[in-house]
Amino acid sequence: MRNILNKFKVLFYNPIIVYLILIIGIGVVAIQSASPLFKINYAATHDNNAFKQLLFIGIGAVIAVFIIIIGIERIRALRWWIYGFWMIPLLGLFAYKKLHLPIPFVKDLNGAVSWYELPGGLGTIQPSEFMKIGLVLVVADIIQRHNERYPHIRRTFKTDLNLLMKIMAAIFPPSILIFIQPDSGVTMIILFFIAIMIFSSGIQWRYILTVGGIVIVLIATFILLVGVFPEFLTGTLGIDAYKLSRFFGWFDPFGTMDKDGMQLAKGLLAIGSGNLIGNGFQSAHVYFPEAHTDFIFAVIGMDFGLIGTLITITLCGLFDYEILNTATLNRGHYNSYVCIGIFGMLFFQQIQNIGMTIGLLPITGITLPFISYGGSSSLSYMILFGIVLASYIEGIKIKHNEVDYHERTLYLKTKAYIKDNVKFDD
Repeated sequence: MRNILNKFKVLFYNPIIVYLILIIGIGVVAIQSASPLFKINYAATHDNNAFKQLLFIGIGAVIAVFIIIIGIERIRALRWWIYGFWMIPLLGLFAYKKLHLPIPFVKDLNGAVSWYELPGGLGTIQPSEFMKIGLVLVVADIIQRHNERYPHIRRTFKTDLNLLMKIMAAIFPPSILIFIQPDSGVTMIILFFIAIMIFSSGIQWRYILTVGGIVIVLIATFILLVGVFPEFLTGTLGIDAYKLSRFFGWFDPFGTMDKDGMQLAKGLLAIGSGNLIGNGFQSAHVYFPEAHTDFIFAVIGMDFGLIGTLITITLCGLFDYEILNTATLNRGHYNSYVCIGIFGMLFFQQIQNIGMTIGLLPITGITLPFISYGGSSSLSYMILFGIVLASYIEGIKIKHNEVDYHERTLYLKTKAYIKDNVKFDD
């Protein structure tokens, strides 16, 4: 019992919990502030989204405490079990969509098959959100074991290629299943945080720069083709025209306001209307769809102004910074790679969500972690938060042991020096 209490005492020195509480508070207030806009599209429902958000976060907090108690090493031991467990529902969604098998509880929403209906009207669950947990745990273990086997001085093209092949083997099956649903947003999140983990794995820089350059060229080429030759993408490559329509709305939101650019144009108008201090709680000054989920940042800008958006961005930045601090605290250990992966998830979603809301990036349907409404997202990120806290505790232990070792070594060296070199007068 004392060991458990000591674990939680260590956390009092980490401000990340305060940052998270403030971020969650902003999210709950913003979701409640978006309720008039929500009721325009869902007039028949009487759901209290803010309460449900708190409920899922509360459940996640309980799981996070459990993770802190059992420790990161036990979670690491379960990595493949977690990975395999969430592969099963992903395979069920694939079987429903492509094989047309009657899989129970599957929810088909506008052609996207990404959710299961929970019994008793509790809502839905999105397996891809929890698959991210399994992936970050598995890939971190692959990197750590590889680096133990091949230290930096022994790294060659062959060993780096071996590492990449092992990582690809782990991420390819779930990524394909998620992309087929189709859910390009979660697929992009996975690819980004895996890329960040590979970047931090010690792989040689020339390979990273080469692959990164190729990816940038491909993205630039794709955007150019969307703007100049969209028929090539839809006709020759068979890309869904609906996905390309998001780019058309991004290129000219106000010129296509009656169709593809409506959501972005209305979101920009909403943020602009907030000025410095906003229009006030539940103002509903400008209507735009998905206000409580994808465009929650626009609600913050509309109702709480520039000050509200700057506070939100600052808190997200401080939160991410503490996760990187935890990774640094565990440098060279398994926990470090886990924290880097979690940082990659959060950072990409934050940049993408805020960027698409203010028109810097195309709309992808990616939510803002801990702030946008979403049961699966909130629950999965609270679990990941528990893993970060458990990693922080482990990092403190590592540093404490290193200090003890250095102090002991210094003491023995000093004792030996005094014995051999210092003479005391009688």
